[in-house]
Amino acid sequence: MGNSLNKFEQFNDVFKILAKCTDDYLFILDFIEDHFNITERGAERFNIPCADFYNALEIISGAVHPEDKEMLANNLEMIKSGQSSEHDLEYKWLDKNGNAVWISCRGQAIYNEQGQANYLVGRISELGRKNKIDNITGLYREIKLRQDILDIGKPGTNGFLLLIGIDNFKDINERYSKEVGNTTLQGLAECVVNIAGNKAEVYRMSGDEIMLLCTDAGPVIDDPAKYMYKKIRAAVDEKIGEKGYRLFYTISGGYVYFTEYDNFGLDYIDRAEFALRLAKIRGKNMCVCYEQNDYSEYVYKLELQEALRKAAENGFDGFELYYQPIVNTKKACIYGAEALLRWQNKKFGMVSPGIFIPLLEESGLIIPVGRWVIEEAMRQCLKWQERCPGFRVNINISFVQLKKSNVISDIDTYIEKYGFSSNNVLFEITESGELESGYATHSILEAFHRRSLNLAIDDFGTGYSNLRYIKEMMFNLVKIDQAFIRGIKSSQYDYMVVKQFTELAHSLNLKVCYEGVETEEDFKCVMELKPDYIQGFYFSKPVPVAEFEEKYLGKEKVF
Repeated sequence: MGNSLNKFEQFNDVFKILAKCTDDYLFILDFIEDHFNITERGAERFNIPCADFYNALEIISGAVHPEDKEMLANNLEMIKSGQSSEHDLEYKWLDKNGNAVWISCRGQAIYNEQGQANYLVGRISELGRKNKIDNITGLYREIKLRQDILDIGKPGTNGFLLLIGIDNFKDINERYSKEVGNTTLQGLAECVVNIAGNKAEVYRMSGDEIMLLCTDAGPVIDDPAKYMYKKIRAAVDEKIGEKGYRLFYTISGGYVYFTEYDNFGLDYIDRAEFALRLAKIRGKNMCVCYEQNDYSEYVYKLELQEALRKAAENGFDGFELYYQPIVNTKKACIYGAEALLRWQNKKFGMVSPGIFIPLLEESGLIIPVGRWVIEEAMRQCLKWQERCPGFRVNINISFVQLKKSNVISDIDTYIEKYGFSSNNVLFEITESGELESGYATHSILEAFHRRSLNLAIDDFGTGYSNLRYIKEMMFNLVKIDQAFIRGIKSSQYDYMVVKQFTELAHSLNLKVCYEGVETEEDFKCVMELKPDYIQGFYFSKPVPVAEFEEKYLGKEKVF
């Protein structure tokens, strides 16, 4: 016994030195004396009484997660009986609070002259700290997924990556708590693992996302990835129901297939992430398959957005205002023009406003570009007023400008800078759900009204048709959307809608403008309804400054 203790103490002295050189927990297990020693930090971390204790196997069994006790006991018995000389397992110990901590435990048996296992000497590593296993879900982390993909090399059969994410997970953490969020993640992980079975490996990704890797999926035509997503979603719904719907949530999925003919690699993780992002953009609680066309369009828009940023930084390079005449129906003359933003780039050419304006809004670039539009349109209008006194300009205002910048201050600045009369400018705001967004929007519109700034509600009839704002005289002009005008000759419904809108606006002393009048037949039909103004290709498409001046400025009659 004395000799055994002497060797044990020698090991212990060496470990005290080595412990200063590693983040792992070094240990010695003396089978004969049932004696255990671990570096002090290990004793502070795990559910054991101290760093050095007897009755080792029983105490260690109490520190191991119940699910792993049998596995550990069998392994140690094999070492003691000489069937194995190594201990190399990944399992769970309990910390001081009883929480599971995934570890990698590796050790080497040292035998005495009689062939008995005398000592097990080794180290314990926390897999969570090495980002290999997630302590919340017990799943391997992304680092393991990446290694597994590299190990697969060229797959021999059809497979897929399926990425699952919890919709609005941030709301769960903020509304309830992070602990509830962790419990939700654990529940999802349990459902995923149960459904995956031995058909796929499962990994915890960042945030609320869990990835499945299947290397033998069968025919892609059967869409096995989507089938697995549906089974997981059904399992999640069942679990939510079992808990009485105290916490309801949905999941989205994104997946990508690979075959033996594909150059399968780490970039497929990005493809699955992109597909999941699309699923959430398209409404959530759904699953989307990666398509190269979707990704190419996404990359194209990213490149466009970067080009827009550089253009804004470089003196609004490539931006230009086109003008479309607005015709006064009573006087049969041009009353003013709507300023419409256009953008041309050396790489992308002339880009449609339907593409680049949403990108400006998403990125917030619409704020500086919008300021440029306001100033440029006012300066141009002043020049034209020298030839046509009273000429007016309509300028479009984005809701991003309204809500995220002090657009009123910007307008005041340019009106004062150029001595511009507010009577000669009208700001158009597109009808949308934003008009229903409550007090903030209402306050902004009231600020326009208090400053006697003219407002038009654009595309009226296509959005929420909030008549309250019209009733409260927030707007001076109602612009009937071209979707109704296009069908006005062939659709009695469209004709009656336009007629009723027009009569309602006139009864409230508001002016009405019809957009999208394109043909002689359109013109004759809408004139029967007595709009105040008309816009459309029948008179002119939007044109650059020089062309507008040449064709329309100062023209007394247009019909």
